[in-house]
Amino acid sequence: MNGMLTDLLHTYHGISLEELSRAPLMNRTDEKFAFHLKQLPEILETIREHYDVLNIDGKVIFNYTSQYFDDEDFTFFHDHHKALPRRFKVRMRTYIDTGMSFLEVKEKKKGRTDKKRISIPDIHAKFSEGERDFLASRLPDFKDLKPVMLNTYSRITLVNKHCEERLTIDFDIQNSDYGAGTEMSQTLSRIVIAELKQPKLDRHSPFFKLMRSKGIRPFRISKFCFGMMDIKEHKNLLKSNRFKSKQLYIQKLSKNAS
Repeated sequence: MNGMLTDLLHTYHGISLEELSRAPLMNRTDEKFAFHLKQLPEILETIREHYDVLNIDGKVIFNYTSQYFDDEDFTFFHDHHKALPRRFKVRMRTYIDTGMSFLEVKEKKKGRTDKKRISIPDIHAKFSEGERDFLASRLPDFKDLKPVMLNTYSRITLVNKHCEERLTIDFDIQNSDYGAGTEMSQTLSRIVIAELKQPKLDRHSPFFKLMRSKGIRPFRISKFCFGMMDIKEHKNLLKSNRFKSKQLYIQKLSKNAS
């Protein structure tokens, strides 16, 4: 699949990392969509005229590793589960292909996402003094945090040719417990998570209109939450009943497209 997707993406106009900065969108609205991996080539063909693709030395599909943190009570996860209007994620992310790593705090507030980050040498388990200062400045109730989940995935990054809009397309998503091997349950392994990032919601986006034409509705889905359920739920560590309908939807999506 990756070879076919790479060939298709090479028919797009490519942009560099510097050009990608025209749509930084660190403060933004997000709309996420879930569909089966088999649908991705057709979708990329359909929207090609509207988007450029991030292309670094001919590479158009990039590999990411993220390590998520939470406290001993899994407060971040449960705040998402309760759909609190203000909630946080803390992660270290490595862009495998460039070797860059960042410590990131994502704050969700009143429907907007505000992401702040600092550069770090690599992914690690214990925070340095500078990293703790950064977290304390971003989190209203900074507690002791520990690594709880690792996930890896492949990403395609598209930028609208005509407006400030970025579309990230994540697939081959795999989750693992920190310090342990990959678990059997991989909810999103054949699912694409596409995230449309805009300064404010614009349903006239070519991608949004394509999703609507295909009957694919916006779907609030978090790789963090699904990954945590994949690796922790069977250990009775998480309360996740409010996510059951989302789990059933993803299972049905995977089965119907198989």
